[in-house]
Amino acid sequence: MAAFDADELFRQADEARREEERAGPDGESEGEDEDEGGCAEEPTITVDATGDIHVCFGPRCAHVALDRENNWVCGISGRVVGNEYAREQDPSWTGRCTGSANPDDSAGTPVGGWSKRRDMYAASVAAFRSAHAVSDAEVTPQPTRQPASGAAAAKRGALCVDETEVEPQQPKRPRASRRDSWTRDAIAKLAQEAHGVIDKLFIVQATVPAPKRAPLDPRLQNLEFVRPLALRRYVKACGEGRQALDLDTLTDVLIHANDFVRAQRALAAQQLQEAAAAAKKRKASKACLSGQVRNLLAQLIVSLWRAACLTKHFQTAKRGSDSFRPFAAGILYSLKRGLYLTDGTCAVPALDELAKHLPALRSASSTAAAKQLQSSSHRGICSIQRSLASIAEMTPEEARPAMQLLRDAARQGAFLREMVSRNS
Repeated sequence: MAAFDADELFRQADEARREEERAGPDGESEGEDEDEGGCAEEPTITVDATGDIHVCFGPRCAHVALDRENNWVCGISGRVVGNEYAREQDPSWTGRCTGSANPDDSAGTPVGGWSKRRDMYAASVAAFRSAHAVSDAEVTPQPTRQPASGAAAAKRGALCVDETEVEPQQPKRPRASRRDSWTRDAIAKLAQEAHGVIDKLFIVQATVPAPKRAPLDPRLQNLEFVRPLALRRYVKACGEGRQALDLDTLTDVLIHANDFVRAQRALAAQQLQEAAAAAKKRKASKACLSGQVRNLLAQLIVSLWRAACLTKHFQTAKRGSDSFRPFAAGILYSLKRGLYLTDGTCAVPALDELAKHLPALRSASSTAAAKQLQSSSHRGICSIQRSLASIAEMTPEEARPAMQLLRDAARQGAFLREMVSRNS
């Protein structure tokens, strides 16, 4: 460690005191101009790691240098004492803007600039020379067009007297049926579409509001409480002179007390029945809103659709005559009466808890999508009945896959009935 030099310390202190005395009352140095870019700063004393003391006078420090970031930095203390704001000199810049705001000046220039046009004559010469080097074995013969069918084209306009109308025969294009591919993605898409049909057809409120009525006083249903109260009011009216005390009026008071108690008991029984009906409706809504019940119902619809696609009716019917959405709507409306096979197997159970939420004809709470599905549900029910009836026309070997899927659907229907009973 270097030796401490007291004389140097006092010399720097005296120099700092003289600088402070030369400064005016406003902090400016007397007789000296301000530095460019700022006023005079007070000296800062720093001690480095070796114990040396440095008094930095800011921009007037002798050890200040300009770094790469245009900052004036003291070489000993490392303080940034100022910035250098200098514009880079461009000899081509004359002080005026050389660009143009007019879009017509730059509209004709393509993106990336102009490119040289291809020499078509040189390309033709190169193609002519390369044609002599190609052998016949490298040339792939182009397929010739098949001649048009012998059927006469349809003649426009009116026919002559001796001509007969000939209907043009259009060749049928073989189309791949989507009912033959039962991949996992295809089954998942059908289940998702079945969920959409269920959500559109089921009209149910998340909360069924209970009837709001004033609570009845149970004491008014007790004759032993109402009769003395009526007699006291009658005696008070007689004491005030508003009524006469006789036996006929007393009998009428007792008769009216009995009628009042009877009416209160009937009203209480009616409110109890309405509360029970509302609770039953809330339970039915709970079963219809259950996600597990809707998943089972969608799986049942997909299983019955797969079984119907293997029947003779679906295999021989025209393409597009039977679609999935009307089929799903028909299955939902079959929940009212159920669907049974010829051997008595229940394919679709009768669930009144779910069927009561289906829109009826001209229902006020029905939506446009629900009305469209309701109108097409009859076509779906016809497809179901025809497909089940066509199983009898198939051989036992041909009907085995369809019957196996129908038995699986029957087990799903039994499980669906159990789940609905649990939620209800």
